[in-house]
Amino acid sequence: MYQLYVIDESAFDSKKLIGEYSSIDSTRARLEKEFAKDKDTKYIIEQTTGHVDGLGNLIADLYEEN
Repeated sequence: MYQLYVIDESAFDSKKLIGEYSSIDSTRARLEKEFAKDKDTKYIIEQTTGHVDGLGNLIADLYEEN
């Protein structure tokens, strides 16, 4: 599972979740839509495997960012 976040440096919570996708191809397709709106879009893609930590929080690893 991949999570796509867009960074808005003017907002209090700058990391905004755009969506969760099952494949990297569908994640990149959605990212292209964000680039169509603003070519300077900053983003983070995290990959999750379904594992959780001791507190029950989903563990996500950084996959890609700009």
